[in-house]
Amino acid sequence: MISTCISDDVEAARAVNRKTLASYVRLPNYRNYWKEAGYVEEMEGIEQALADGDVDKVPHFLTDKWLANTTLFGSATAVRDGVEASFDAGVKTPILVPSSANGGQMVAFEEMLAIF
Repeated sequence: MISTCISDDVEAARAVNRKTLASYVRLPNYRNYWKEAGYVEEMEGIEQALADGDVDKVPHFLTDKWLANTTLFGSATAVRDGVEASFDAGVKTPILVPSSANGGQMVAFEEMLAIF
């Protein structure tokens, strides 16, 4: 599953994915997965923030690099290119989970359908 946000405002799209995934990284199974994928420093930072009771600090550890490697965001072209890169890497069935910088879930689905 790949969190996806289509928007020409790359910063807004990145922020949507950061917000979406902030709840996932609070779960140990997801942190363990991302540690195995090479994001030890980010996940340990999140674990420390959670241990300190500082939940508001969690998004700080969802770095731009981490987001670029684990989500799709940006223009329609960037998202389509990201899907193609997934296929090129051997992913057979990428599952895109859309969110929108411009509205709710139905808007996100409409944006996704429009680019494919």
